[in-house]
Amino acid sequence: MDIDKDILDSIKEIGYEEPTKIQSEAIPLIKEGYDVVGQSETGSGKTAAFGIPLVEKVTKGGGLQALILAPTRELAQQIAAEIEKFSRAKRLRIQCVYGGASIAPQIDGLRSAEIVVGTPGRVMDHLERRTMRTGKIQTFILDEADKMIDMGFIDDIRRIESEIPRERQTLMFSATMPDDLADIRDSFTRGAKKVKTETKVSEDMLKQYCCLVDRRMKFSLLVHLMRNEKPGLAIVFCNMKREVDLVAKNLKKNGINAEALHGDMSQSRREHVMEDFHNGEIDVLVATDVAARGLDFKKVTHVFNYGIPKNCDDYVNRIGRTARAGESGKAIAMLSEEDMIPFRRIVNIYNFGVEEIEYNPEEVEQLPFVRDSYSRDGGGRRGSFGRRGGYGRGGGDGGRRWGRGQDRDRGYGGDRRDDREGGRRGRYGGGGRYGGSGRRRRSDGGDGEGDRNGYYGSRSWGGGRRGSSGRGGGESYGPHREPAN
Repeated sequence: MDIDKDILDSIKEIGYEEPTKIQSEAIPLIKEGYDVVGQSETGSGKTAAFGIPLVEKVTKGGGLQALILAPTRELAQQIAAEIEKFSRAKRLRIQCVYGGASIAPQIDGLRSAEIVVGTPGRVMDHLERRTMRTGKIQTFILDEADKMIDMGFIDDIRRIESEIPRERQTLMFSATMPDDLADIRDSFTRGAKKVKTETKVSEDMLKQYCCLVDRRMKFSLLVHLMRNEKPGLAIVFCNMKREVDLVAKNLKKNGINAEALHGDMSQSRREHVMEDFHNGEIDVLVATDVAARGLDFKKVTHVFNYGIPKNCDDYVNRIGRTARAGESGKAIAMLSEEDMIPFRRIVNIYNFGVEEIEYNPEEVEQLPFVRDSYSRDGGGRRGSFGRRGGYGRGGGDGGRRWGRGQDRDRGYGGDRRDDREGGRRGRYGGGGRYGGSGRRRRSDGGDGEGDRNGYYGSRSWGGGRRGSSGRGGGESYGPHREPAN
């Protein structure tokens, strides 16, 4: 790729040996001066893909020549740290600007910076204060652009872009690139080259599992799984910041070394938690999607989805926190009633193979879940999932695999802007584990019958064929079919 020797030496010192696919395809285009729109799976080295040619291009002492926007403070800091490593030989000045920290040191650093990495809100503050001069900017980079749009930064990004010279190079990188980014892409770039590599995490390295659970037992099952799985470092993803705090607090009460990470925490506290997790002083990080977006965590062996996100791309980014840099990992989805529809949609869209973890509910110790001023325990109205769900009729191995192309007897289926964040595993048998739905369901396999205490009938997830063994009728959900009524 004809990279400068000094920069190449810095890259080798970091430990890079071979370029990733996104780097091999994007770096030559960027060096030739093209605008580039890059999409690649999380953990693929997108920062190096734009950071290496950027460092080559920037001239020391030439004023502010590049601006990089990122959705969160942590990601901005991570990008700045990586670019500093690439520029060790050139000794470029990189200034990171973000909310929740004193603005005075940032103003001092901007006077001599050649590259600025920042969140949209704080960059806007500097533009309004006239403490950032944009007249010499030659490169404008949006990292995790889709997440910035989701977080409501669209107006800020447009305003920032309007302050940058039109004669520039624009680069957009993200793990996902939804259609609603088309307007931004078309208005910000000119003749952009598109680089897209595989966005689905390799199933050879990342194994996905799920387990069904009554909402009232979800925390107890989480602790049970952690004690049985014995993860190295683990991340538990929750959908709400309040839930993050509660889960982290209750994990600590049960002897698990866990800490919370979300946008309502102070900047110093967030940085402290991040550093401790990177250093292995914290075993479990409980986080929201935005807080962990784009961050490169080493040696994470397990990701637990305590709740399923409504956005399918957020799920892909969550599970991408593990199985990085050639290491294997596990992603475990804990599914209660409200998680079924979003999880079914994710499985169908990405055609994931997901294996169910069977467990005996009687072997899971029921633990208290302290909610402080909230309701006293686990929540969920009695009877929404039944007491234990009963057992299905018919024989077979017992276990189930949620996957592609197979018949199954059932499955399951301080800156004002920066702080917006708002048993065993089996293969497959004929018999159902949890019983029917208590009402008749019609499908190709016949009529489903079951105990009223059970919530689920016989269903299969993934890209499978209709039909199943056993007496109960099976509904099959696959990427090419609509579920039976």
